[in-house]
Amino acid sequence: MERLFIGKFTKKEQYEGNYYRVNNEQEKSWFNGLKEGDYVLPSHGGYFGKLFICKSFEKRDGGIDAVFDVVKTFTPELTLSGHIVCCKYFKPDINLLNKVIKATRGYGFHEIALEDNCPGIESIDFYKSQRRFLVVMEEMLSNINFFKPSDICITIDNIKNTSIQDILEFNGQQFHRHDTFWDLYQEKIDQGAKKYTLVQLLEFADSRNDAAPKKEKYLQAVLGALESDKYFVADNAVALYDNILVGRKQYTQKASGNGSITDIDIPEDDIEEDLTPYQQYAKLMEFNPNIILYGPPGTGKTYGAMRIIEAFEAMKGNNCSFKTVNDEGRAKFITFHQAFSYEEFVEGLRPETDSKGNIKYEIKPGVLRKIAEECKIQETKKNLKEDVLSDTTGDSKVWKVSLGRRNSEEHIYKALKAKEEIAIGYGPKESVADWSDEQIDEADKTGMLKALRSKMQIGDIVFIFNSIRTIRLIGVVVSDYYYTDEDSFGYGHRRKVKWIKDCEKSPIDIFRLNQEKQLTLSSLYELKINSADALKLIDVKEDKTTISKPFYLIIDEINRGNIAKIFGELITLIEKDKRDRISCLLPYSGQEFTLPKNLYIIGTMNTSDRSIALLDTALRRRFAFVEITPDTSLIESRIPTIGGNVSPAKLLAAINEKITDKIDRDHRIGHSYFLGDDLISKADLFYVWYYKILPLLMEYFYNDIKQVADIVGERFFDKKTGEIVMLSIKANDSGISDFENALMKIYERGN
Repeated sequence: MERLFIGKFTKKEQYEGNYYRVNNEQEKSWFNGLKEGDYVLPSHGGYFGKLFICKSFEKRDGGIDAVFDVVKTFTPELTLSGHIVCCKYFKPDINLLNKVIKATRGYGFHEIALEDNCPGIESIDFYKSQRRFLVVMEEMLSNINFFKPSDICITIDNIKNTSIQDILEFNGQQFHRHDTFWDLYQEKIDQGAKKYTLVQLLEFADSRNDAAPKKEKYLQAVLGALESDKYFVADNAVALYDNILVGRKQYTQKASGNGSITDIDIPEDDIEEDLTPYQQYAKLMEFNPNIILYGPPGTGKTYGAMRIIEAFEAMKGNNCSFKTVNDEGRAKFITFHQAFSYEEFVEGLRPETDSKGNIKYEIKPGVLRKIAEECKIQETKKNLKEDVLSDTTGDSKVWKVSLGRRNSEEHIYKALKAKEEIAIGYGPKESVADWSDEQIDEADKTGMLKALRSKMQIGDIVFIFNSIRTIRLIGVVVSDYYYTDEDSFGYGHRRKVKWIKDCEKSPIDIFRLNQEKQLTLSSLYELKINSADALKLIDVKEDKTTISKPFYLIIDEINRGNIAKIFGELITLIEKDKRDRISCLLPYSGQEFTLPKNLYIIGTMNTSDRSIALLDTALRRRFAFVEITPDTSLIESRIPTIGGNVSPAKLLAAINEKITDKIDRDHRIGHSYFLGDDLISKADLFYVWYYKILPLLMEYFYNDIKQVADIVGERFFDKKTGEIVMLSIKANDSGISDFENALMKIYERGN
C-alpha cells in the first residue's frame, strides 16, 4: 500500500534541490520511518509546491541524504489548512492536526493516515477533494440538503448545555461516526478525566482562569454562530482541534532558554521557516542601518518591522522574540505627525515644576538621543570586566559630590574613598531612612539630604569634586541610603559606591561637558550631564571578544512628519559611514553628539497617504526602501474561507485589481484586514467589511457611491439614498447569507 508523508523543509536549498539531510546516524529519527518508494509532500515557508517520491538514501559528507524525484508540481501552491488538512482522503488524526503543524523535535517527516477510499496518491486532486469541518446543533442533522459529502460534524445537544454528543461524517446520503476523529476526542477527554461543554471551556479560557484570550475569542465565535445559525464552519481544522477537542488546555507559562515567555500547548513556530521572508531585509540592515518599509495600508509594515528585528537578532546569534528585545529596552516605537518636533526627537527645553510650584525650563533629551545614550551605555558595560553598571541606564543621573572640604579635610576624603562610600554631614545625627520628604525638608534646608536619600538612585553616576572645573574620582551608586556613626568625623548619611575611574593624579576637566558651568562648593547636587556622556570619561579598553547588542528605533508613519525639521543636523549622522565617527554640536545642550553604529532605524510609510508631502530628498538618500505589498497567498494559507463560503484571498485580489485600475497600486488594501485572531466567523467578517474596508474605500473615492459600487457591487448601497445597506448574515436554506453571497459575487462573476 502506498504511504504518504509530510516533510518540513526549513532549508530552501534542500527544498529546491529535492533532498533532505540529517547530519549523522544518530539523527536518522528525523526520517521517522520514511522508506524508498514513499511519497512526500514537502512544505517550505508554509506552502506545498511539489509531490516527491523517495528515490534513495545516500551517505554524503558525514551525513545522510534522502534523495527525491519530483512527481508533480502544484500551481498555485497548496496550503496546509486550505488543502492538506481538508483533503477528504486524509484521516484527521493526531499527525495531521498536531504534529505536522507544531515543531516536533527529532522528526522532520510525519506519515499521513489515508482513508480506505483514497485513490493513488499521484491521482489526488487537492483542489477538489476538500472536506468541511463543522460544529452543528443536533437539530441541524435533519436538514440533509445543507451538508456536502465528506463534511465532518461535531454535534452539540442544545445551546443551553453545549455538550458534544458525537462526531459524524456525511457520505452524501446519511451520517455515520467518524471513528478516527471520535477516538482522538475520547483520548483527549480521558486524559483530562472530564468531558467539558463549550460553555465550560469558555469559562476556563477567560482571564480569571486559564487566561487563554485566543481560545476565549474562538469559543465566543462558535457559540455566537450556534445561537444565530445553529452551525459554525471551522475553516481551520487545527484551531478546532486545539480550542474544542483537546478539552481544558492549561496555558501555564514557562521561560524559554533565551529568557522569553512561551505558552505550553501553543503551536511552536519553526523560526528558520517563519523568518525566511524577512531574512533578506535583515541582511539589508547590515548594508544600510536605516530602512523604510512602504506600501498600502494593512500590509503589515509595523508587524514586518518586528519580524525583521527577530531575523536580525537571529543573524547576530540571539534567537529571541521581539517581546524579549522590547523588554530589554532595546526597541522603541514612535509615530511621526505634523506637530512632532526636533525637541521631541533629539533634545529641547521642557518645563518642570519644583517642590515650591515654580516653573523652570530644563534641557531634556528626545527619543533618538535617549536610545542612542542607551546604546553607548551598553558599549561601556560591555567593556567593563565587572558588572558594576548593571543598574545604569540612559535615565540615570549624574551627581557632583564633595567628600569633606578640599585640602582641610583630606582625611575624610581618603577614608570614604577607601570604604567606597559617599557621605554628607548635614542634617540630623540619626537615620532618616523612614522619614518622609517633608520631615527631611524641615530638618535640612539645603536639600542635599533629601537628594541623597530620595532622589539619588542605584546606578547613578557620581563625580567627586577636585576643583571648580575638575573631578578626581568617578563612581556608580550601588546601595540605598543608610546611616552610620562609626567614624568620628560626623558624616553619617551615606551610600555605597563602586569606583570605576581614579583620576586623582590627572584630574579630568568637565567644564565643557557641564555646559561650561563651574562646579560649586555645595556638597551634593545633580549635574546636567547625561549618564552616557559621563561614562565616556572612564576610557576603558574595548573588549573585542564581546559583540554589542543592537538597538532599534521604529518610526511609524515616517512620511507624516516634517523630516528636515525633526532630524535637523542629525540627518548627516544617520549615514552608516558616519556612525561613531563624526559628531555634531547639539544646539540646546552644547554637547558633542554621535550616533552609535549599533542603532538601527526602521521607518514605515503608508503609500496611500497623499495628504503629506513626499519624503525629504536628503532622507531618501540615507534610507533603503523596501516595498511591502498585499499578499493574498498569506491569507490563503491561514484562512482559506470564512464561514465556509467566502474566500478572503479571492475577495482581496478582486478588490485590489479594481482599485489599481481606478486609482493606482499605492491605494490597494493590505492582507492584514483579513488576518488576525479577531477574524474567525462571518460575524467578524461583517464588522471588518462594514467598519474598516468600506469606510476606507469611501475615503479613497471621496464618498462617491458610484465609484465604490463599481468595485464592491450595488447590493451594498441603497439606490435612492446612496446609504450603505447592512446585508443579513443569517444563512438561508442553502447555507449562504445575503452578505456572503454579495461578497462572493465580487470575485466570482463581477458585479
